[in-house]
Amino acid sequence: MHSKVHREGHRPLVLLAILVVCASGAAAGAEADEKETYRLAHLDYMLHCQGCHMTDGSGVEGTVPPLPGEVGKFIASPEWRDYLVQVPGASQALIDDEALARLMTWIVRRFDPENAKDLKPYEPAEVGRLRSQPVTNPTEVRRRIIEEIQGSAAEE
Repeated sequence: MHSKVHREGHRPLVLLAILVVCASGAAAGAEADEKETYRLAHLDYMLHCQGCHMTDGSGVEGTVPPLPGEVGKFIASPEWRDYLVQVPGASQALIDDEALARLMTWIVRRFDPENAKDLKPYEPAEVGRLRSQPVTNPTEVRRRIIEEIQGSAAEE
């Protein structure tokens, strides 16, 4: 009897130990998934974006907008969020919707972390919908969206 009571007394501790091991394993798995997501998005950036936006995201003055400190500046605006996927370079990238969603989330977080703090990650279905409505005049649309955002901010 003593041995049965002794074993049952340790049962909560054993269960707690199992939970801690499982949780740390899940955390390590999540960290590995995050590293792989980062690696894949960075690779897609190198293959599909950095030819115009450059390695550091600086772009080309007058033709390709810079990304650092800019790409997420208006991310709270649904129209701006959509625009980032609808520009020709993104909407026509030769990657699937899941990869583009991962890439767009990575770009905003990588090049504009200050403005990306509340970024809701792009979803593949969202990206697929937006890709079917590409922007054909990105410079004009970008200018209009920024003017509207800044105009509504000035009114507040």
